[in-house]
Amino acid sequence: MTLSYRQIGALDAAIGGYGFPQVYFDFVANAPVHAPNMAAVETAIRTMLVSANAQDVRHGLANVIYWGYAQIGYQNTRVQRFFAGAAEIHLCQFQALVATRGVPTLLEIKALKIPEYSGISFISKILTFLNPAQYCVLDQQLAKLADGHGACALHGLTRGTQIRVSTHNQAVYDAWRAECQSISTRYFGGRYRVVDVERGFFHLIQTNQLELAQQVYAAA
Repeated sequence: MTLSYRQIGALDAAIGGYGFPQVYFDFVANAPVHAPNMAAVETAIRTMLVSANAQDVRHGLANVIYWGYAQIGYQNTRVQRFFAGAAEIHLCQFQALVATRGVPTLLEIKALKIPEYSGISFISKILTFLNPAQYCVLDQQLAKLADGHGACALHGLTRGTQIRVSTHNQAVYDAWRAECQSISTRYFGGRYRVVDVERGFFHLIQTNQLELAQQVYAAA
């Protein structure tokens, strides 16, 4: 199938309209940082995640949680749970994994058993901050794109109360990000990153346009 001009325009507008809170937390100054744009948030958190300093990595992983819960309101509780459970071994193993793999797989990060990172929703956020050009988020909101019909990747997702990490769901996730890349290449001349396309779908869902989002996803 092929997207209509109207559908392309709708997705393009949604990508531009994405408005998730542009915020992260400075744990040294103990204060939130309201960034001017998402690019600044991405740069700040990625710098922490790839740092050779374990404390920076701890703050980076905490910030993925802080940012991810920014719309919900209990982000501080989740962050404190992470701090309470995250041990030095978690940080060292994560650093080693990133140093050798660049962007690890969902399964590799799951195996580290980092507190608050048990399902795909938040592990995929780590991958996205490490490389937003080729990776994106997959959470329960985006899983709604699957309407039970068609051969799109998300129709094959296995999920319950959370989207668990499994070999099967790893393959679905990789296919999902490949679909986002294909949409950028086919309809937007490659000017959008994988995460930008995902955020466009997310924005449609968040603004009560799920049916349109499903139609675009199915036709793309």
